[in-house]
Amino acid sequence: MTVSNPLSRSRAIAYSLFGLALLLTAAVYWPSLRGGYVFDDFPNIVDNRDVHPATLDRVSLQAALLSSPSAVLVRPLAMLSFALNWHVSGGDPYSMKLVNLGIHLLNGLLLFGLLRSMARWLAPDDRVRADLLAAAVAGVWLLAPINFTAVAYIVQRMESLCQIFVLGGLWGYVAARVRMRTRGSGFLAACAAIVLGTACGGLAKESAALLPLYALIVEWVLFDFKGSHDKPDRRLYAMYVVILAIPACAAAFWIWRHALPEAAWANRPFTLVERLLTEPRIVLDYARWSLLPTPDALALYHDQIAISRGLFAPVSTFASVASLTAAAVLAVCARRRWPLACIGVLWFLAAHLITATVIPLELAYEHRNYFASAGLYLAVFSVVLPATADMHFALPRVAACMALAALFACVTWIRALDWANPLSLAVSEAEKNPDSPRTAYELGRMYVILSGYRADSPLVPEAYAALEHAATMPGADALPDQGIVLLSARLHREIPHAVWARLQKKLRTQPISAQNINGLSALTQCAVDGACQLPPAEMIACFGAALERAQPDSHVLSAYSNYAVNVLHDIALAIELARATVAQSPQDLQARKNLLLLLTVSGQHDAARAFYSETLRDLPQAGEDRAFRDLLQTGSDRTP
Repeated sequence: MTVSNPLSRSRAIAYSLFGLALLLTAAVYWPSLRGGYVFDDFPNIVDNRDVHPATLDRVSLQAALLSSPSAVLVRPLAMLSFALNWHVSGGDPYSMKLVNLGIHLLNGLLLFGLLRSMARWLAPDDRVRADLLAAAVAGVWLLAPINFTAVAYIVQRMESLCQIFVLGGLWGYVAARVRMRTRGSGFLAACAAIVLGTACGGLAKESAALLPLYALIVEWVLFDFKGSHDKPDRRLYAMYVVILAIPACAAAFWIWRHALPEAAWANRPFTLVERLLTEPRIVLDYARWSLLPTPDALALYHDQIAISRGLFAPVSTFASVASLTAAAVLAVCARRRWPLACIGVLWFLAAHLITATVIPLELAYEHRNYFASAGLYLAVFSVVLPATADMHFALPRVAACMALAALFACVTWIRALDWANPLSLAVSEAEKNPDSPRTAYELGRMYVILSGYRADSPLVPEAYAALEHAATMPGADALPDQGIVLLSARLHREIPHAVWARLQKKLRTQPISAQNINGLSALTQCAVDGACQLPPAEMIACFGAALERAQPDSHVLSAYSNYAVNVLHDIALAIELARATVAQSPQDLQARKNLLLLLTVSGQHDAARAFYSETLRDLPQAGEDRAFRDLLQTGSDRTP
């Protein structure tokens, strides 16, 4: 009689559990695939013509690669994936979301392989526990509600796509280091895994820049910079100087030049110091939402978070700073006893170095925890899940792990049901996040969309009520007022002067945020397209209010120039504003195209040629842009 190998049987159990987690993840996410586009999906995908290619020729693919609405964050690989997806599916959000789900499942597989390699290196004699730990962490991470928006929110494919290369690079690095420790070979493979993972991941999102730091943490804890025969390998120190220390110095120089000056924070409702004080509270919220999530706590927007004005204002600021510092210290102290827990905590903290420190980003988004949450679950499960040789309280410990997985599956499924319909999403978000102005605006915007701008639609009164509520909430930006103006104009109703006055006051007194710029741009475009008959005096007052600051915003100047030439038919004013736009953003090629086109269509050919030559001197790459070169000849047939 033959007896099956217990090791093989236990390994099969681990693989079966992880396979079940993959299937369960697909099942709980499935309702969300029926949902629609959300918020940043529109400027990046829906309204971005460059990601709607009719053919996949070189010109179309090149345009897709460079189609990001942001002049700074290009992310060509992510944008190309949207374009290919659109070409195949015709823009159906179901297909977009299905691809996102596939990426998420692939990331789960990569995380499982990475953690299994790490755990097996630490405990080569307890491979059963290593496989079970990897399956548990990767399975729970797949189901975690904190990662939901990185999957269901289509534009956040940027984050999940980036992490394919981060996780793959880490796994490749660990495998190469194991070979170096056991057989002496693998140094070049270790270098290549980090360099290629960082470079390819960075084409999807900048989060990949943290891969060398994640690898350094693994190196310090697991491999101790040693090669074969347990001897130090000096090549590793040199490698980290090249791939981490030198880039970190370059990043610090960029931060000093671009993020630390006061002007970098002009468009945010908080200062650098206030952000640094607020983020520790948010990072602890991330940890809480990751470990004990509830449907009411998790939301698309978290713009209602109070800003910390001092170390004790509120008191939770100091407590949060102290807690995170203690967690880092304890993790370092636990390096020998609980190495995986140490790695997990340090991964969690390192993952927030870009988004929770000195870069002037918005304060909180759940998708920023896509990698960080894996570190948190590794830290918890490596301590809670029993080892084969330590079966004390094994049953309750395993039961606790299973209960957490079940909780995650339930909460993620509930979120997926909310996201299955654009209206149900907007209503549920508004109900569970009543203090969020952005959430209230999204509800009003959804009513407007579903009304189809039909005056007899029963949703029109609901839209007005929701937008008025959003506009008068503390901290509300210009978007709700812009929504009321656009709805009234499209329905041919009189726009109350109070709405215009409130809109102009916000543009005058609030930072020129992306939301306020988008609101003003939407009004401009509607007027240019002829869909809205907006009073020119009120629009001019809006532009004037937005430009009442020491350093006018180039986006506002550009929108005003567009309005001046196409609505006011004042070419002189349009050229003046276009010149101011170029002066504010001399590296923006599109701003230079607009000015060159205006000079050409107005018959100022000498000025156009002089500006063309000036642009080639300042931006030599403009000479490679065919559209820019053609403006001198074809400008007479076009408008900006």
